[in-house]
Amino acid sequence: MNKLILQANDLFKNCGFDYCVCGGFALDMFAGKQLRDHGDFDMCFFKEDRQKTLQFLMDKGWPIYGRFWEESKPITQYLFYQVGDATDPQWEECGFWAVKPGGWADMYPIERAGNDVFSYYMHEPRLQTFVFIELAFNGREGDTYILQDNPKITLPMKKAILYADGIPYLAPEIILFYKTDKFSATHPYLKPKMQADFKAVMPLLSEAQKQWLMKAIETAYPDGYEWLDGII
Repeated sequence: MNKLILQANDLFKNCGFDYCVCGGFALDMFAGKQLRDHGDFDMCFFKEDRQKTLQFLMDKGWPIYGRFWEESKPITQYLFYQVGDATDPQWEECGFWAVKPGGWADMYPIERAGNDVFSYYMHEPRLQTFVFIELAFNGREGDTYILQDNPKITLPMKKAILYADGIPYLAPEIILFYKTDKFSATHPYLKPKMQADFKAVMPLLSEAQKQWLMKAIETAYPDGYEWLDGII
């Protein structure tokens, strides 16, 4: 098992709320081997535990930065706002990075933009030490995992969260589904990673997983998804 996965699980295993590895590292866990290099480390939590998660990490010495999504801006121009109060309602629809200084990336203040506004400097393209977490928060209702807040795109929890050596990870069909948005499929940095993930993982999925993935895509994009031609 990759050391970053083990370190992430060690950090959260007694946290008192649900979590799982997601993103590229979770695809590695499903495949049983490393499929490609990874530029970040993604973890998934549930929306009702957002405040607990943010406070837990801050209490562990992980500075948290919230990002308000602006699709029109390239990734390098994202502005981040340091989280000081995990209970502040402004963070309800943010994306979050937890970034320890001096690692994969360092956050630096943008003084002209106001107090607690940051951007980042990436030291290396590949994450090699556990100093960065991208946090995703998803929905659930009872024993049902809900994607994109869409009650039509669901999966039973026992199929949505799998385990490798006792460590929870998000099911590969869900991860591939999240990669199918137009931004990811056309962005010059993200598209090659997305294509590599589909090429490596699709042959490993069961027929039921493939059918769920295609139905989820068709439900999410009822007007078509031409940007995925040649990918799925």
